[in-house]
Amino acid sequence: MAAAYVTRLVEGLEGHVGRPALGGFGLGGRVLDHGALLAEVYRIAGVLGDAGVCRGSGLACVLGENRAQALLLRTAAHVLGARLTLVVRDASTYGVEHLLRDCRPRLVVHGVPVPDTGAPRLALAELLGRAARREAVAVPLAAREDDIARVTYTGGTTGRPKGVATTFRALAARSGAYGTEGDRDPGTFVSVTSLAARSGGRCLEQWRAGGRVEVLSAFDAGRLAAACRRLGPASTYLMPPMIYRLLEDPRTAEGIEGLEAISYGAAPILPQRLRQAVAAWGCRWQQGYGTTEAAVVTRLDPADHTAAVADRPWLLGSAGRPAAGVEIEIREAGEAGRPLPAGRTGDVWVRSAALMSGYWMRPDLTAEVLRDGWLRTGDLGHLDGEGYLYLDDRAKDMVVVDGDNVYSLPVEAALARHPAVTQAAVVGRPSAGTGEEVCAFLVPAPGRAASRKAAAEACALVAERLAPAHRPTAVWWTRRLPLTANGKVDKRALRARAMAGPGPG
Repeated sequence: MAAAYVTRLVEGLEGHVGRPALGGFGLGGRVLDHGALLAEVYRIAGVLGDAGVCRGSGLACVLGENRAQALLLRTAAHVLGARLTLVVRDASTYGVEHLLRDCRPRLVVHGVPVPDTGAPRLALAELLGRAARREAVAVPLAAREDDIARVTYTGGTTGRPKGVATTFRALAARSGAYGTEGDRDPGTFVSVTSLAARSGGRCLEQWRAGGRVEVLSAFDAGRLAAACRRLGPASTYLMPPMIYRLLEDPRTAEGIEGLEAISYGAAPILPQRLRQAVAAWGCRWQQGYGTTEAAVVTRLDPADHTAAVADRPWLLGSAGRPAAGVEIEIREAGEAGRPLPAGRTGDVWVRSAALMSGYWMRPDLTAEVLRDGWLRTGDLGHLDGEGYLYLDDRAKDMVVVDGDNVYSLPVEAALARHPAVTQAAVVGRPSAGTGEEVCAFLVPAPGRAASRKAAAEACALVAERLAPAHRPTAVWWTRRLPLTANGKVDKRALRARAMAGPGPG
């Protein structure tokens, strides 16, 4: 039988013919209904099939920006049962040539120039032109449950990106995989983050439920607000830096008309900024913590956000409780990895049917993180007595000062409590006196000066709230923290800057 993930998607499109399904950047003002969208998918799948793309073969798609065609390509690949690698970024970005060699594609579709790696290449414009000239003929669904559906590459901030192989069975098992089915009105999902990541899957969930997707080429506060006003009731997925920018923009600081639901994730969020947004905007909020290898691990649901604003503020520092079908253990470091009780910080391990099958062509790396059906996430965290997960750091980001483990997330949260600081990031660097020392990068709050006095006061808050060993010994002010292509703070870049010399104070 064909993979359920694909059959349910096609059934959803067939069952909502006539309802708007896709609009936005790349379509030239057109809005495709569910039936027209499926017809377009079949045309594209026909062109790809003529080029040799079939069940089990690799298809790489490289686009320079978010555009609606990314979703059509993804759906066509799933219908064919192909192994998709989708990249939405400038093709000159570090690692693209490695990706195009590593994923072993039968065909490379590109919307921007890409390096010649030996695989046949087809320009996106040419593919779409060929598709427009052919009849929409239904394609037999070839995908099977244990076929690899996607090879998605990690950000590569600590080295070459690794390909994460995910089967169609795992995609179907992911929490929320069947979206908003059963809701009275799925409304419009406005996509402002990379369609190669979480937002892409969320768009397909929207179609299953009969909803509409509006694709914006990039995040912009004004364009997001305009789309929500025009197409509401609307929902969206945001990363923390986007939430901060919306709070700082006078057009959106008090809320966005038509925006009723916000999911967020991909990076830690400052609890005080989150509380400000939840209180001001009045939307339904949901956080999802996950990894490329494990999908969604925990959720902080709308009721948790409501309770946090009312009388349980500590919940906003949590990543939530395990998503449906997910088990979590906190284990001590080391080969034995014995489970730790509530309150103790250790390695976060997860188990679910949604886990990756392994790193693409890297059994050595797979063996390092997959053990007896459990995945070591690489994050450090602890559980409280109610089962809420609190993330303390990435394992590789922990700083050891005089033998004490200093976790970056609590330090960053303490620094950002100072009124002159809107965002903070912490990394470590070698120290002759303490082994390592804590280095902080601070973004000044709007209208506040970036001064030595403010930096010293912010560092004093760290010592007061945590411990003297956690206090940063070098501080830099910066207009904006560097981000990876996945929207996370690029700590590799910050470490390089910290290693280059002492902070100014």
